[in-house]
Amino acid sequence: MNSNSPILAIKILLSAIAILPIAVPTTTNAAEDIVIIGETAAQKQRFQTYWQQLLNLNQAAERAKPKPQAQSLQAAREKKLEKITHNLYVEDIGLDYIIQLNGSSQLSGILTNRNDIPVTVLAVNYEILDRSGYLLQTGSAQPKPSTIAPGQSVTFADTLWTIDPDEGYEVRLLDPPFQVSLDSE
Repeated sequence: MNSNSPILAIKILLSAIAILPIAVPTTTNAAEDIVIIGETAAQKQRFQTYWQQLLNLNQAAERAKPKPQAQSLQAAREKKLEKITHNLYVEDIGLDYIIQLNGSSQLSGILTNRNDIPVTVLAVNYEILDRSGYLLQTGSAQPKPSTIAPGQSVTFADTLWTIDPDEGYEVRLLDPPFQVSLDSE
């Protein structure tokens, strides 16, 4: 036997393996597509239970997808919310000194409901920028009362413990500017 015979034998073996069909895993669609693996009955049952759970997860995900009706209800709700918030108007928003607390200020403003229905506003969202345009603070102020009748104006305020009411500071509304409750639908 010459020294090339082991190499020749390996080449022949590799050629034979290369022409064998190869099993490629595919997506399972049903319980009958599952191959049970295990040496004992208990192992086979455990694997079968595991695969069945995986199949059930796929079915549960299909059932959990939003239905077109639910999507249209959500879109209608968002459109209504946009219309309501578009008809809320804020004026005279600014910072005032708190005499008793040096270095603190009070943010205040007036909120008017220009909708033809009462609106419950949970918060007016704001941010404060310094003279250079850098963000100093964000927050939200609660209007009093929170349910505002059509055409009614109410005040909102928030105490800012660490912000001096510098005249160069800018107070502006965030996006979204309001947290509105649509529970009255």
